[in-house]
Amino acid sequence: MIDMLIRGRIVTPTGATRAGEAQRLRKIGDGCIAIDGGTIARIGSWSRLKALDAKKVVNCSDFLVTPGLIDPHTHLVYAGTRSDEVRMKVRGMSYQEISQQGGGIMKTVRDTRKSTKEELVKIGLKRIDNALRSGVTTVEIKTGYALTFEGELMLLGVINSLRKRSPVRVVRTLLSAHAYPDDYPGTKERYIKEVVLKTVDLAASQSLADFVDVFCEPGYFDLVETRAILEYAKGKGLGIKLHADEFKRSGGAKLAAELGAASADHLGVAKAEHLERMGKKGIVAVVLPLLFHCTFSRPPAAEKFRNKSLPVAFGTDCNPNCPIDSVLTSMNHAVYSMKFTPEEALCGSTVNAAKALLLQRTGVLAEGYDADVAVFDASDEAELVSKAGVPPLVMSFRGGRVLHGDTELED
Repeated sequence: MIDMLIRGRIVTPTGATRAGEAQRLRKIGDGCIAIDGGTIARIGSWSRLKALDAKKVVNCSDFLVTPGLIDPHTHLVYAGTRSDEVRMKVRGMSYQEISQQGGGIMKTVRDTRKSTKEELVKIGLKRIDNALRSGVTTVEIKTGYALTFEGELMLLGVINSLRKRSPVRVVRTLLSAHAYPDDYPGTKERYIKEVVLKTVDLAASQSLADFVDVFCEPGYFDLVETRAILEYAKGKGLGIKLHADEFKRSGGAKLAAELGAASADHLGVAKAEHLERMGKKGIVAVVLPLLFHCTFSRPPAAEKFRNKSLPVAFGTDCNPNCPIDSVLTSMNHAVYSMKFTPEEALCGSTVNAAKALLLQRTGVLAEGYDADVAVFDASDEAELVSKAGVPPLVMSFRGGRVLHGDTELED
């Protein structure tokens, strides 16, 4: 006897895809997923698998069934709000100009430093709960809003508490190189040594993080500093990724290729030749469509990323400058604002997002994969990315366990 059968209209990637190439999707009009022990045991047509002896049958035959969605880039552990900056953006002020007037990252740092670990865990659980309502079963979360040795370790503690208490899978990223704090009593070189590298040491030795990230951008951390931090982290056995080429062509995408990072994120102004280098190394480009929306900036067209052998994933970048937690909304903007196809949006929010986080057993509905599943009230992937407003999520599962759902569908 197996644990569960889920019946529905199945649409799933079959493997990681590259922008500009045919997106490999498997579609089963009246399909069935057999789940046992948190893993997909079999997948096929309902007519073939309905005879299996199962403890539970979930009839989603009227709905679209996809892999659980994955958000590969968030900063959702923070306190306070920066909603007042919307007026500044409307007046045409840039991200850097807002920061110079006391806003930006350092405003959130000041608010977050005033909060206790318990308060931040409570806030984080609420934001994760909001995210899972869009079909998310895995979310990456970064530190970066404390920027002291003790504070960044506290944020890692918050993320690890969320990992234990949240029903979704949480991937942990240390971003103590988010900015050089204006109140640090020493040079930037000292900050890197006494805060960034020390937090890397502890994160590695106590298994507190999966990745180390660096904001590689003029005015934040330059190429030399970024390389030194990421090489150090890699030497400690941690995965590496970086914010790259967001405002200016810093060369971050090229550096990601040289270092073999799991992903380079943002990339709005990256050079085509640097994206091609990433593609040759199989490094994922994590594109953040909602950030362009929230910063009143013109997004690059999908063509920028196509035909470069480049796997593209999509993240929300959920943070106080872009406080949107819905992967479905990110997919919608990827299509309507950047002109990615619905198929690219689905693959970019499932299998390619899994690749950006080095997850090998999720993002695809196939035998042997984790039973991370989302069920939507949509006819196909095109209707899924077209919907806005109330999320069309009907049910979701992580490892075969219900995260969100309509129990009336269970027979």
